[in-house]
Parts: sequence; structure tokens; C-alpha cells
Amino acid sequence: MQREETDDCIRLSDERGVITLRRPAPHVELLRGEGYAIAEFAPAILESREMILHDCGKIALFDDLEHMTGYDAEVRLQLTTWSKKNRGRIVAFHILTSSKVVQMGVAVASLALGGGIKAHTKRRAFDTALGKSVGKAMSTEGP
Repeated sequence: MQREETDDCIRLSDERGVITLRRPAPHVELLRGEGYAIAEFAPAILESREMILHDCGKIALFDDLEHMTGYDAEVRLQLTTWSKKNRGRIVAFHILTSSKVVQMGVAVASLALGGGIKAHTKRRAFDTALGKSVGKAMSTEGP
């Protein structure tokens, strides 16, 4: 697995897939996945989310998985376990996906969390929710 970092992005990759993590507003994380997510991606994703919780005390998650084809079961397990532990500090959780495999995983994770995940199959609805969350964050938290 390769990990690259810039001021505004963490990029995780291997020959099967890529995950990018961005922070468009202080407590908002945008994860974009392409291809297949391996188990080794999970700790870096969780590290990013922990940093946001440390900085802000809350987090809004936007996982753009439209171009993700699948993932190791360990990825879903680790992310779901973390989400259960931090459920009270997750103020929004939106996932965009077109893959039936990923949709099934989202449904399982949502059940495990007692709901709370808003699944999107249309880009426009996902982008609108992200824009509202970022706009609200920027108007209340400042630049």
C-alpha cells in the first residue's frame, strides 16, 4: 500500500484501488473510493476521522463510493466498529454508491448502527447534502 499526503489530501492506493480523504470544512470528511478497498486502508481512514474528532468534537462523513467495486470485509468491520463507538459524535453520514456489493455492505453497516446512514444512488443528492454541510460548517465555524 502507498500513502501520499499533501496539505489538503491523503491518498491511499495499491494496484486494485484508491482512497482519497479530504477535509472540505473543519468537521467534514470527504472520502472518495475507486476500485477495490483493501484492509490496509482502514487504519489510515480511521486515523483521519480520529483527527477530526480530536479537532472538532464531531464529524460529518461523506463517503463517495460511486466508483468503488468492492472491499475486504475487514474494511467494513473496522469502519462499522469505529462508527458504533463514535455514533454520538457523527452528525451526518452520507454514502454514494452504484455498486450492488457496496450497497449491500452499506445496508449491513446501517443496521449495525441502528440507522443513521443516508445512502444515495444519485450524485446530485449526495453533492447537495455535502454542499449544505460544508456551507453550514463554514458559516458557523468561520474560514
